[in-house]
Amino acid sequence: MTTDAKPAAARSEELVRKYRKYVWPVASNYYKQPLVADRASMQYVWDVEGRRYLDFFGGILTISVGHTNPKVTSKIKAQVDRLQHLSTLYPNEAIIALAEKMAQITPGRLEKSFFTNSGTEANEAAILVARMATGR
Repeated sequence: MTTDAKPAAARSEELVRKYRKYVWPVASNYYKQPLVADRASMQYVWDVEGRRYLDFFGGILTISVGHTNPKVTSKIKAQVDRLQHLSTLYPNEAIIALAEKMAQITPGRLEKSFFTNSGTEANEAAILVARMATGR
């Protein structure tokens, strides 16, 4: 249920209209009348009209542990309270522990990890490493 004065369906339609007006079309979705998400918890998503849906996309496969999973959000909150963002130029306990764990659980002789903030940075790093390894 919505707390706005407008009926929920009208709110959903207005949000879709604004989305189409202000968001570049390449970022649009595949549906004539898309779900306008309001909130999510674990495997469910609710629209602005209060209807609950089972999320088979899983946040486009990035939410495999569920939306707002309490175990994950509590760890995120604890980390943000301690260090919200820090360049990879500075060592810290969390990154060292993760690198050590990666070395322990991955097959082969992996002993070093390189962490990035995005897929773009990871691709750039992969190209640099390949060039270093091949001399090209």
